[in-house]
Amino acid sequence: MPFKDTVPKKRIEYQGKNIRVSRTSGISATKTVSKDGYAATFNTNHGIRLHKRLFKGARMGFQNGNFQFIGRYNSGPFNFNVSKTGVSTSIKNKRGSYNIIKPNYSSFKFAGVQVRGKNAATLQLFFMAFTLVINVIKLLWHIMISLLWMTFLTLRWMVDFIIGFYKGYK
Repeated sequence: MPFKDTVPKKRIEYQGKNIRVSRTSGISATKTVSKDGYAATFNTNHGIRLHKRLFKGARMGFQNGNFQFIGRYNSGPFNFNVSKTGVSTSIKNKRGSYNIIKPNYSSFKFAGVQVRGKNAATLQLFFMAFTLVINVIKLLWHIMISLLWMTFLTLRWMVDFIIGFYKGYK
């Protein structure tokens, strides 16, 4: 049975324009050449990818002889991903993202430590529930303050009206 590391690791990497150095994947250099929607990307770790932009957010191509179709779209806090294997959607927040259709593809980052997979999905659900509770409390607070203010203004208007009516009656 292989050793399973359960301790989250901190992401250590350097990412420049054409080079990336990371703790897990080592050093890789990338260069993309593109013209009129067609492009070729050369990567020292992943080989050559030839691809064509179909429309904004979508491309198809070949990498190492394998067909690729990738579409990425975002609207507000939601991200939509389309590929040849299916569709997924995720919601992002300041702690990472929760993948609604494929929860094991979620991520959670806290204090520089990134967690992915099932643990990240659980942490994201707790974080979103906590955020929801805090926002409901804030909403109720604002509603209560507004109701108190409107009650005060109504009473103040009624007092002014009665005083004015009384002075006008004299």
